[in-house]
Amino acid sequence: MFSKRIDTIQPFMVMEILAKAIEMEQRGIDVVHMEIGEPDFDTPKSIINGCVEEIKKGKTHYTHSLGILELRQALSDYKFRTRNTHFNPQNNIMITCGTSPAFFMLLSALLNPGDEVIISNPGYPCYQNFISFFGGSPVGVPIYENEEFNFNIKSLKEKISPKTKVLILNSPSNPTGQIIPHETLEQIANLIEKYNFWVISDEIYAELTYDGKMAPSLSEKQFERIHHKLIVLDGFSKYWAMTGWRLGYIITPSNLMEKIIPIQQNYFICAPSISQMAALYALNCEEETSEMLRIYKKRRDYIVREIRNIKGISCLIPKGAFYVFVNIKSLNIASLEFSMKLLENAHVATCPGIAFGSNGEGFVRFSYPTRIENITKAIKRISSFVNQSF
Repeated sequence: MFSKRIDTIQPFMVMEILAKAIEMEQRGIDVVHMEIGEPDFDTPKSIINGCVEEIKKGKTHYTHSLGILELRQALSDYKFRTRNTHFNPQNNIMITCGTSPAFFMLLSALLNPGDEVIISNPGYPCYQNFISFFGGSPVGVPIYENEEFNFNIKSLKEKISPKTKVLILNSPSNPTGQIIPHETLEQIANLIEKYNFWVISDEIYAELTYDGKMAPSLSEKQFERIHHKLIVLDGFSKYWAMTGWRLGYIITPSNLMEKIIPIQQNYFICAPSISQMAALYALNCEEETSEMLRIYKKRRDYIVREIRNIKGISCLIPKGAFYVFVNIKSLNIASLEFSMKLLENAHVATCPGIAFGSNGEGFVRFSYPTRIENITKAIKRISSFVNQSF
């Protein structure tokens, strides 16, 4: 009755945990949410107010399938300021209905059945689902805590085959919060030159770093030699607290963009015009985003310190994003079982590491875009749960 293809899409485990947490709340149970990767901040007022004014002017119609030129030009300028690289707003940049539809379009344009796509293990689970949906084969490269969850270049090289079509990078990473350093990117660029595969650089958290600098990127000028194989996937959801606006963008070479435009036209027509107008204001609200980043850093420092005080669990300090990938291996319990028991008994919702791949087993992801008061409540419950159960 249904397509075989649909069976390749696995349930999104974190959403199932969220659903259970909501069901508990409906029964009057106080649940602390640390499972979902969504900013707790509302979209900055300057973005909302600017967008409202544009709506009043009638900016509510279809736009060009690539997106409004003014926004594409603003993004080109932004990338030049931050990466010292010029991307042509006319044929290198497309505005999309979020990063997931963008990823959908990219893989539909790139993959043939049997093509291999290299991803990190652990890594963002939707990558694997999308790859399989289009008949590709996800090839996981294990990354390890003792290497700060970064690619070991020897291990990465061993996974490259004649079928390798794409490598996906995500830095800062979901779920680990770690950043790929420049020296590793240099080695990856050398592999791209040698083996001629595409690279999708998912940079949705690139501005969400805690050392005052954006995460290093292959889009920087020093890597210009591989830009004919580079795709940047980015959006406004995380750093600008605009998850509900559903707006992303992709930067690709013009020859790939030509293939993606018809997909956008047929599937989505264009990104929402009002969200595109909001994005124009987002690129000029540095004061608000800097304040949000300051608060995220305060929360990160607090949660890491408190987790390290709980006997039996540990974590690295995340360098970016807003996740802590907590090591629970010494407790000798599967990550899914731990997360479910923590939710049922301590009323704290988290995401098990197994949701991010087999190498995520033994870890649990805590998302910390929530008030310090909630983090404090969660830590007390987690500490009590661990001390009493293990």
